[in-house]
Amino acid sequence: MTRPLRVSVVAPSGVLGGAELWLLSLLDATDRLTVDAVLLADGPLREEFARRGVPCTVRPTGRSGVSIAGSAAWLTRRLRADRPDVVLANGVKAASVAAPAAWLAGVRCVWAKHDHSHDGPLMTLLALLSDGCVATGADLIPASRHRDAVLVPFPAPGRAALPRDTARQELLRRGVRLGQDELLLLTVARLVGYKGVDDAVTALAQPGTSRWRLAVVGPDDPAEPGERERLTRLAASLGVADRVDFTGWLRDAWQFIPAADAVAVLTKPAGSGPSQESFGAVALEAMLAGVPVIATAPGPVSERVAPRGADPAGVTVEPARADQVAGALRRLEDPDIRSAMGAVGRRSADAHPGAEQSAALLVRTLAETARLTGTGLAGTAAVSVVTTVKNEAGVIDQLLELLVPQLTLDGDEIIVVDGGSTDGTILRVESWASRDPRVRLLSAPGTGISAGRNTGIRAARNALIACTDAGCYPAPDWLARLRAAAGEAEGASLLTGVYRVSGGGPVANALALVGYPVPEEARHPGPWTRVYCRFLGREFDATLPTGRSVAFTRAAWQDAGGFPEHLRTAEDVLFGRAVVAAGHRAALVTSAEVGWEQRPTLRQTAAMYFHYGEGSGWSANPLLLGRDTARAVAYTAAVAAGMRGPTARRVTAATFLAYLSLPLTRAVRERRWTALPAVPLVAVVRDLSKAAGAAHGLVGRLRSARAYGAAPGTGGPS
Repeated sequence: MTRPLRVSVVAPSGVLGGAELWLLSLLDATDRLTVDAVLLADGPLREEFARRGVPCTVRPTGRSGVSIAGSAAWLTRRLRADRPDVVLANGVKAASVAAPAAWLAGVRCVWAKHDHSHDGPLMTLLALLSDGCVATGADLIPASRHRDAVLVPFPAPGRAALPRDTARQELLRRGVRLGQDELLLLTVARLVGYKGVDDAVTALAQPGTSRWRLAVVGPDDPAEPGERERLTRLAASLGVADRVDFTGWLRDAWQFIPAADAVAVLTKPAGSGPSQESFGAVALEAMLAGVPVIATAPGPVSERVAPRGADPAGVTVEPARADQVAGALRRLEDPDIRSAMGAVGRRSADAHPGAEQSAALLVRTLAETARLTGTGLAGTAAVSVVTTVKNEAGVIDQLLELLVPQLTLDGDEIIVVDGGSTDGTILRVESWASRDPRVRLLSAPGTGISAGRNTGIRAARNALIACTDAGCYPAPDWLARLRAAAGEAEGASLLTGVYRVSGGGPVANALALVGYPVPEEARHPGPWTRVYCRFLGREFDATLPTGRSVAFTRAAWQDAGGFPEHLRTAEDVLFGRAVVAAGHRAALVTSAEVGWEQRPTLRQTAAMYFHYGEGSGWSANPLLLGRDTARAVAYTAAVAAGMRGPTARRVTAATFLAYLSLPLTRAVRERRWTALPAVPLVAVVRDLSKAAGAAHGLVGRLRSARAYGAAPGTGGPS
C-alpha cells in the first residue's frame, strides 16, 4: 500500500447535520486518507474530529463577502504552507472559501454539494474554481453545473438499528414521554425553520391525531438559535406541548428510528434553506428500519418513498401543509398500513450502498482530482507490460532491468514485440527470456509501433495492460502505481502515467522547459500555470496518454479499436481519445513516472517534432491539428505585425514573452540559468517543426484519400 492521501477538509460550521454526518461516516470507513480540518464556525463537529484524532482549526467566518474573502486569504496562506494533496470543501459556504483559496495556493479542490441552497450563478462560479465535485443526490449533479460531478450518496448504516422495544426504552431515558398506547412520530434534523418541524407540531393539533406524540431529535443550529423556543411556544399555543418532546442531538440517532411509528421529513421553502431534501438520509434510515415515511413532495425523497407506479413506503404531502401531515397520521394509525409500507421501504432500501462503498467512491474522486489515482491502495491485478522495439540493443537491457523486479504478482509478464531488429536486440531479449519465463519475445518484422502494440496486446494473458517504450526508465514503483490505480472503486479504464524529461546541455534543458509538462505542476498548478496550460497546452491530460507510461483494460482497447496502425506518431493520444469516445473513463496517475531522454541535438529534436506534427496532420484530429494550425497562424501573424511599425513590434514582443513565461518561470524555479537564453530559439524550432509536420501529414492524408477513395483505415484488434 502506498501512503495515504493527504486531505484538508473545510467545513462550513460545527453543527452535526446531514452533511457533517455524511462526511464523518465516510472518513470512518476508509484508511486511505490522512485528514486535517478547518471549521468556519465552532461546534460539536470539532469534538467529533478530535475523537478521531483529526487536527482541527476553527476560523470563524460570517456570511458577508468581506468575512468570506478574509477567510479565503487566510486559507490560501495555510494551504501554501501545508501543501496537502487535495482539499475537500463540504458544502456551499465551505466551497466559497476553499475553492478560490485552493486555486490561488496551487492545490486541487473537490467540492461536496449536499442540497439545493444557492442554486444559480454561484454554482457556475464554484464549478469553475473547483477541480472536482461530489454530490450526495443524483438531482444535485446537474444542479452543481460541474462537468465531472460524481454521485457519492449518504451511506446506509453499517449495523442494525436497535430492536423496537429497546429503542423506545432508550428514548424514554432521554426524556420522551411515551405512553404504552401512543403512536410516535419522529423527526431527526437540525432545528432550523425549513426542516418543517413546525408543520409536524401543528399536525398534532388537528382532529383525529390525538394518539400521536412527536419526538424531535436534533441539535440547535447557530444560524437560527431561537428555533427550539419558537417550536416550544407553538406547541404551547396549540395545546399540544404535553405531546412534543425535544431530545437534543443523539449520537447515532438512526438506531432509535425503530421506536417510531412514522418518520417525518417535511422540508419546505423557507429563508436561505434548500427547497427540498436532496437525498434524505433520515428517510433512507427509516426505510431500512421498516418505518413509514411522511415526506414533502415533489423531490428526491418523495420519489424514493412513493415512486410512480410502485407500492409506497410512506405518504407524501405538500410543503407547509400541516393539514395534509395530519391526514397522513390518521391514515398511518392503521397498523396494517404501517406494516405494509414498512416492508416496501425495507425491500427498496436493502440494495443501497454502505459506508465502505460510498467512502471508496469519495476517495477515488479525491485521488483522481489530486492526479494521484490509486494512492493508499495495493493493487491485486496481474499486469501484462507491452513494449515495442526495433534496433534498441543499446537500451533494452536497462529497460528490462528496471521492469523485471516490478513483476511481483503471479501472472505478471513482459511482452517485447520486435519489429525487425538487425542490431542484436533480439539476442538480448532472448537472453532475458531464457532466464525468466515472464519475459516473452514476439517477432513481428515490418510492424510499426501501433501494430506492434496491438500484436503484443492480443498475445497478453491479462486483462490489465501497461505500455512503456525502450529508452524510458520506469521508476521502481511505476508498475505498482498503475496496478494500484486500476484497483479504484469503479475505476478508470485508461490510466495515464507521466514522464520526466532529462538531457544534458543548455539546448536540451531549454527543450525540457519549453516542450513538455512537469509532474509537479499537474499536482500543484499555480494560477498562471492553470491559465497557461488551459489555453496553450504543456500539461498532462488523462485523455491524451503517451506510450511511455500508460495502462488500460483489454475491454477499453477493444472498444477503441486498438492503436491506429495507419499512424507513425500521435497514435497513443488518438488511442486515448478513442477510449474516452467509446464511453470509458480516463484518470491521471502522476505517481506512475518514467524518465525519458530527449534527442541529443536541436536538429534531431526538430525532426522528432516534425514527425509528431505529421502524425497530427495524418490523423486529422481536430484537437491535435487545431493546436498545430494555431501555431502556424500565430507565427505568421507575428511576422506580419512586426512589419507594421514599432508599436506592433512591441506588442508582438510582449505577446511572445507572455508565451514564453511558463518555460522561463520553470527555468528560474529550477535554476537552469544556462538554458534561459536558449528558450526562445527552442520554442520557435519546436513550434515551426510541428506546424510544418502537421501540414505535411495533412497533405499526405488528402492524397491518400484521393488515391484510395477514402481516408486511411485504423487497423485494430481482431
